[in-house]
Amino acid sequence: MNAIDLFSGAGGLTIALRDSGFDVLMANEIDPTFAKTHEYNFPNIPLINKDIREVTIEEIQTVLRGKAIDLVVGGPPCQGFSVFGKRRFVNTKGYEPKEDPRNHLVYEFLRIVGLLKPKFFFMENVKGFTNLDGGLFVEEVKKQFKNLGYDDIWCEIVCAADYGVPQERYRMFMIGNRIGVKFVPPEKTNYPIGSGKTPEYNTVGSAIMDLVGKENTFPNHVPLVHKPIVAARYSYVKEGHKLNVDDLPPELAIATRRDAKTGKVSNYSHVFKRLDRNQPSTTMVPGHNAFPIHPTLNRTLTAREAARIQTFPDSHIFFGTRQQQCIQVGNAVPPKMAEPFMLKIATYLSEEASK
Repeated sequence: MNAIDLFSGAGGLTIALRDSGFDVLMANEIDPTFAKTHEYNFPNIPLINKDIREVTIEEIQTVLRGKAIDLVVGGPPCQGFSVFGKRRFVNTKGYEPKEDPRNHLVYEFLRIVGLLKPKFFFMENVKGFTNLDGGLFVEEVKKQFKNLGYDDIWCEIVCAADYGVPQERYRMFMIGNRIGVKFVPPEKTNYPIGSGKTPEYNTVGSAIMDLVGKENTFPNHVPLVHKPIVAARYSYVKEGHKLNVDDLPPELAIATRRDAKTGKVSNYSHVFKRLDRNQPSTTMVPGHNAFPIHPTLNRTLTAREAARIQTFPDSHIFFGTRQQQCIQVGNAVPPKMAEPFMLKIATYLSEEASK
């Protein structure tokens, strides 16, 4: 079973494909540092390091050498669709989604699928994708896939914790095929803590606490050196909670940011939030070193700890600056979240091949 991975980043989906029995014949990534990470960890997978808008069918066919593709996967960058970003569409008569610059990478994914005609495609995105412009955009995307021959399309919001990832991360998965399969999602493997069902969600503690004391001796396990005042503020954040500014002594409550409006430190929810060892993590949000606070230490997570929570194996090395490592880890689809879906697709392909 042959697959290609578009917008591959650090390779979360590539791992899921590999571990599900697919032969990944090609990857594509625009960022040179992210591409370096992918090439190091998957040295036998050819990677086209350029803007997907500039990738031609001739380049792809040169890499594929005539081999047919069973599955195309990818997560077009989603800043325009995130509920945290600019997602306002102009819902007016005559609006053309293809002409909106925020959509062009989704249409590039469609273009590659249309050129290669795989039996299946798998596209992931933020959950805000589904209600953008009142749900009209996702329906437009489905229509475009159906025009390419993918009459059977399954699309739902999936929670990573339901599949053994120690993180309550929600993503949209869209899976389509042109072989007449009515896709049924894989059964959940884990259940909310306290629900009475087992096995329960995996926890932050089970994922990262054995790394305490191994800082700077483990790949990508390099703590950010916080300013003393920041580390002191972290000490007042209770495990599993956000910072309560009223708990801070006066000398720590004074704002140090130049853009502060109130004179007091602001509690940005993704910065001053300490993880709970006995619960799954909140979403690993990529950005400027913005991972949450360690459950017991007065510092934010390292890239390796975040990668553990994202279910990357320790053998997977991330290149670039700390910020670039954080972005790669945070942007990735957790391999163990995607793997059950890849296995299900593999099962359908095997059944189709045996007919």
